[in-house]
Amino acid sequence: MKYNPSLLEAVASVPAASGHPDRPAEAMQGTLAIRHTLQQWLARIGGMDAVTLQPPSGAAGEYTGLLIAKAYHEDRGEERSEVVVPDSAHGTNFASAAMAGFEVVELPSGEDGRVDGDALEAALGPETAALMLTNPNTLGLFERDIESITDRVHDAGGLVYYDGANLNALLGQARPGDMGFDVMHYNVHKTFATPHGGGGPGAGPVGVTDTLRPYLPDPHVREGSDGYRLVTPESTVGKVHGYAGNWLVLLKTYAYIRRLGGAGLADASAKAVLNANYLAEQIDLEVPYGPFHHEFVASAGDRDAADFARAMLDHGVHPPTTKWPELVDEALMTEPTEAESKATLDRLAAAFEAARTADEETLSAAPTRTTARRVDQVAAARTPRLSWQALDRDE
Repeated sequence: MKYNPSLLEAVASVPAASGHPDRPAEAMQGTLAIRHTLQQWLARIGGMDAVTLQPPSGAAGEYTGLLIAKAYHEDRGEERSEVVVPDSAHGTNFASAAMAGFEVVELPSGEDGRVDGDALEAALGPETAALMLTNPNTLGLFERDIESITDRVHDAGGLVYYDGANLNALLGQARPGDMGFDVMHYNVHKTFATPHGGGGPGAGPVGVTDTLRPYLPDPHVREGSDGYRLVTPESTVGKVHGYAGNWLVLLKTYAYIRRLGGAGLADASAKAVLNANYLAEQIDLEVPYGPFHHEFVASAGDRDAADFARAMLDHGVHPPTTKWPELVDEALMTEPTEAESKATLDRLAAAFEAARTADEETLSAAPTRTTARRVDQVAAARTPRLSWQALDRDE
């Protein structure tokens, strides 16, 4: 997740920012102006024509986008039942498609870690409602044939959904809409520096092309001759979250974009890509595929990736995501952002090296220097302790 500047917290703490959402539109023109401006900025960044701010998370954005796709096909008299999802996709893609009532068709990756054209052709058909795709993908690889991929889906009558998890690699460099995507969500915590600790709060705005604009959630902010107002899109999928979504998170998104501007966003993206490739070169592990954008996936080899990551905790760094994507054995997925300096990247590389050269006894005992020691993840999932109170060390 991205660094959260104190400036954003200061903006969200302004008393006037927390107006009650039930106030009439005439009494919150300033708030509606910011919401409308943010809709326009996000649309421009993604190459979309319209944006809703309502979904409260990235996964909720996926679900909303698929409801929009479903409504679109139903309006055309087509009851398409399948959503194609690559095997390297985020798990929420599969879950969101199922929750929206679709059958999931898993798309195997090619040898280069990207979409396999022949496999895609075989997966598409009259039942295809959409292809869900992250670009660059979870391996940090840009889909070089993206325009061919989106053309094939459109030729089959389907829509193309962009998972915005990796949009931080593209800011000011490329836009999903220009690649042929019809609908997308924005992970603001991974792209625009809003916090996402402890599972939330989050926000997952959704952008669409003009064709899908009528299906946006209700209400939507529009500007008219009499100011800003809340309207109901013509064929709306309805409300997907109370009021305006997580408003103060969205306000931080607005502040981040306004502070950096177009040039700043492009610079952030370039540095995130540079940092990922630099770090990948510094570690003495197998790092398949490449070149990378904002993330890469290394392999722990014959070591257990979870133990490897736990050992890195003892060196005061945040460890990589482990065991996923499954295309890489004992995967260690690392996503350094633009906020990392060369010094912090070198420190992270040193932690990788310390874990790589540690003996099995050290790995199996790690972490030993953290407040919470080795966690029994099965027990934590089955018998969670949800109290805020501190527990005795002996418990």
